[in-house]
Amino acid sequence: MLSENEVMEKLFELEKTVVQPEKLPGARSIYFAHSWWTETQIEATLATYEALLKNPMVAHIHVPLMYQYKGLVVAEDSDFEPDFEWATMTYRADIRAIDNSDLIVATYPADAPDMGEALEIGYAIGTNKPVVMGYYGDINANPVNLMISFGTDSYVYTPAEFETFDFLDIESKAFEAKII
Repeated sequence: MLSENEVMEKLFELEKTVVQPEKLPGARSIYFAHSWWTETQIEATLATYEALLKNPMVAHIHVPLMYQYKGLVVAEDSDFEPDFEWATMTYRADIRAIDNSDLIVATYPADAPDMGEALEIGYAIGTNKPVVMGYYGDINANPVNLMISFGTDSYVYTPAEFETFDFLDIESKAFEAKII
């Protein structure tokens, strides 16, 4: 499994190497709520980010892992231990980035949901930001919490769908899988 630093490096590499289309007028700014603690989450993060980079309706993508406070990341292979200052400033930076974005795109690997991401989604909903979810994996075998499923404005089932997703006219979709 990739370390946190390796995931961050791969994200920066994608930003440099993916051929990005000319952006359409009205292209949107996105806060990308994602996790990177499990292999499934890492795969979802990288594949979704790559697809978003290819979408001409996306002007900017804020990826929290790429903008850590003082460049510090919590990684198994480092001596860095998160402290109160780092946690506070990371939280504030993420909230400010959500406020500055037009909408939220979130990944939700069915077998590896993340509570921090759930907070980001809840905050976005509370501030009337549209939330577009990438539900990946078997969401019937791994039901989605009703607070997450009902809070989503629209969704896709594969990262590749984000490459052509219409962010200028987000189609509302009712959740159609098992919930808990």
